Amino acid sequence: MGVKLVFVMEGEAPILKAETMRKRTEIRYKGFKKSAAPKCTTNTGRGRFKAVLRECAEMLDYMGLPWVTAAGEAEAMCAYLDSQGLVDGCITNDGDAFLYGARTVYRNFNMNTKDPQVDCYRTSRVQTELHLSRESLVGLAILLGCDYIPKGIPGVGKEQALRLIQTLQGQTLLQRFIQWKEDDAFISEGVAKKVPHCNVCRHPGSAKAHERGGCLLCDSKQFCQPQDFDYQCPCDWHRYEQSRQALSFEANIRKKTLASPMFPFTEVQEFLIPKDKPVSHFKRRQPNLLLMQKFTYDKMEWPAHYTSEKVLVLMTYTNLMNRKHGREVSLQIKPLR
Repeated sequence: MGVKLVFVMEGEAPILKAETMRKRTEIRYKGFKKSAAPKCTTNTGRGRFKAVLRECAEMLDYMGLPWVTAAGEAEAMCAYLDSQGLVDGCITNDGDAFLYGARTVYRNFNMNTKDPQVDCYRTSRVQTELHLSRESLVGLAILLGCDYIPKGIPGVGKEQALRLIQTLQGQTLLQRFIQWKEDDAFISEGVAKKVPHCNVCRHPGSAKAHERGGCLLCDSKQFCQPQDFDYQCPCDWHRYEQSRQALSFEANIRKKTLASPMFPFTEVQEFLIPKDKPVSHFKRRQPNLLLMQKFTYDKMEWPAHYTSEKVLVLMTYTNLMNRKHGREVSLQIKPLR
């Protein structure tokens, strides 16, 4: 298929992620003796994990496959490479990649030879079909929960958050958070007086009055135009009532959000600030069979012939691609004829 993979190693985890990492450690070592499980602290150094990453990088070098190390979260680096057009997409099950600016994300990647599957998500479709921008997604992550705010805002659900976004009229949730902080008098004190409405056209007035003198909003001099039950009258009171209900709904979410100790979430906006250094190209090399045999024997006790079965497929593919593009061919394997 001509797929060329680039692997991304995790960098330093943000302090904000300490709580999420602590819970993942507890789940991973559930059932182990306390002496065998690592202590759960707010430290994000991840010494054991870094050692595993170094081994992965060493193995990728022997396989001739390119890899880069992220400054922070690996999803951020994946998203950066994707947004810059250096790759065609990101293979990850972590939805945070969209928050970091990824354009295409492949999830649930299945290598089953009988039934290979993968789910593809594109930012362009999220924007056009769901009307959610990247900033809106970051706002949703804050309200509903993410790695940096695991619990989100208590009492705010998905339906409420999406409804709030629809009422913002072009303003993002992040901008609204700032406005919530600055506005003391959030709900307008203006009140419109409720007047009787016609049960036929649902405009101000009565059916008898409209029958005699017509209805201004129906633009009639006698009688009025019947309207459906769910018709929204454009009079001052109905406009005020709609605005009051919308403000009351938003005020409820605002109250819960302001109660969060992390408000106004300036640190969480790390999603929008790229930290990774520019990458211009990826160097692909010939796989080294001898070094791979030694590595897999030392780490996994694979016999040489078993490693050869795995690596020769990659070596053959690399040689064929090099021949196709007129590049130097490896001398480790030679054609029989």
